[in-house]
Amino acid sequence: MAIIGVMGSGQEEWADYAEPLGAWIAGAGHDLLTGGGGGVMRSAARAFHGTPGRRGRSIGILPSEPDPIRGHAPLPGYPNPYIDLPILTPFARKPAGAPPTELSRNHVNILTSDVIVVLPGRHGTLDEVRLALRFGKPMIGFGPELDFQAMPAELRTTGDFGTVTAFIADAVSHR
Repeated sequence: MAIIGVMGSGQEEWADYAEPLGAWIAGAGHDLLTGGGGGVMRSAARAFHGTPGRRGRSIGILPSEPDPIRGHAPLPGYPNPYIDLPILTPFARKPAGAPPTELSRNHVNILTSDVIVVLPGRHGTLDEVRLALRFGKPMIGFGPELDFQAMPAELRTTGDFGTVTAFIADAVSHR
């Protein structure tokens, strides 16, 4: 089983892209990895979780905040109800403008994923794209081309679902 990371907006679900992708990942027998929250993370995990006969798990890499009793506790809204395996990190959300060398849960998302599919998002998604490029992870953007204008030019993007699934299958076969 490969771990397919789906990265994207924490607010906008991009359901027309995230839901077929989550269902396909489940049907293909892979694990799904997201940040475990709302938006794209919830939409992809919901479709993955609802796929009959799936073998893989939905993995959520969770941000946290200090907790006087437990040390760290998940931020409100984490994990979403479709996460099978929540992994609590000692990292808060990475703030916009933080230096690229600052460690964050985005590192865990990217380094744990075998293949990464990026849906439109903002600064957190941009950070994940930069990390995937830095660590040489196979990655493709999925969604309207105009919504990737702020991303590095090296990110290959498509709105075609078949292109995305072929990319994943090829990358998994070469890992």
